[in-house]
Amino acid sequence: MNRLAALFLVLGLAISLSGCGSESTANNGGASPPAKVGTPSVKPLPPEYRVLAEHLVLEMKPSPNDFRDDKGLPEIIAEGHSAVLAMRGIQSEDSDITYVANQGQAACGEAVLRLERINALPKPPGADSLFVESFIHGLYGNVFYGYALGVDAEEKQKAIMAEVQGLLAAADKADAAQMMLPRIAEKYAATPSDPNGRIVVDIDESWGWYGPNDWFYLYNAGPDDLEDCTIQVHLTGGTGQSRKNVHFVRHWPANSWMYARYEPGQEILDRPEAGKFTVTEIQKADVSIWSPKYTTTLTYVYQGAEKDKDIAERCKDLKFTGRYKPFVSGILWDDERGAEFTLDGVAVIPKCRVDVTFRNGSQSKAWHWEHDYWMKGEKKSFNTSKGDLTFDPSHIDMAISFPGTSYTHEVTLTVNK
Repeated sequence: MNRLAALFLVLGLAISLSGCGSESTANNGGASPPAKVGTPSVKPLPPEYRVLAEHLVLEMKPSPNDFRDDKGLPEIIAEGHSAVLAMRGIQSEDSDITYVANQGQAACGEAVLRLERINALPKPPGADSLFVESFIHGLYGNVFYGYALGVDAEEKQKAIMAEVQGLLAAADKADAAQMMLPRIAEKYAATPSDPNGRIVVDIDESWGWYGPNDWFYLYNAGPDDLEDCTIQVHLTGGTGQSRKNVHFVRHWPANSWMYARYEPGQEILDRPEAGKFTVTEIQKADVSIWSPKYTTTLTYVYQGAEKDKDIAERCKDLKFTGRYKPFVSGILWDDERGAEFTLDGVAVIPKCRVDVTFRNGSQSKAWHWEHDYWMKGEKKSFNTSKGDLTFDPSHIDMAISFPGTSYTHEVTLTVNK
């Protein structure tokens, strides 16, 4: 069990398979050079590194179902204490390992102390026994809404927030410690090999009802198992923002996937994205793997064809019912021609642009609307302005497009006379 990562995961401060990714390759205009094959390391990986890595990194598991969100605070605190004990006992001939272990122990110890204080503090009026767990899991945008009743409640709130501030600082320190692990792993790793299809990357970015987390997948295509893999994933976002996450896999069977869940973060105190372990609008992932037997680097480009493929797969469940709204002359005003569509098949679709085209033979006229979201069962009206649509259509085409992808979902409504 990755205790420190599990601690921050449940805090909400850390951390469907569809399609397979591929590494980017350069076109040299001629025959490809022979694939570079590395040699195994002659320096054995210190056993204390395994202990350190398993307590510091973000979790990577053989199944998405292995990730838990149901831990209570006592279990979280107990795992934190276990991590402190494990890292406190690390004394290595490698001074880097000892240094990182000291940093990790301090971070985890501080986090556990803050959690115990939060648990012991009196809660604002109205908070029940699940108050702390609800706060830790980040179930509410403003966990104190409705609780700040008078001066007493305000003082209790301040006391808890002071401990939360320390908790955030401990999380940052633990995050910094894990970033130092690749430097250590590289010293005991095999010389680099070309990826050559050995490792496959895939990403599922959160989208509408698919969320709120981003998912990162790695596949070991064999021919054999891998051991003691330190994995760094460097994500690049749409506006150039970046994020590095580090994982450790003790045993990785051939022909199997490993999964990582990247949290989107949440607003806590003055930090709008506390605990964010991903980027907005993932463009690509640069992946580095170090192990005593196999070392490689590869780049997976998500923005473009790969993302379009994911969105197309998710839109397969979209269903719409629609009707044409004919022109109706009124006494005070007229009802202009238009259309109504109702969403079914999915819970919600995110921000989208809807283009609606009314056509009959050679006649055609189109408009577009922008929507922040569209809920299941919600009826949206697409009405034209006075005199803009002068004919009754035989067909109405609706095309739904989404930011960050060129995929368009298209629907055609046949107008019954």
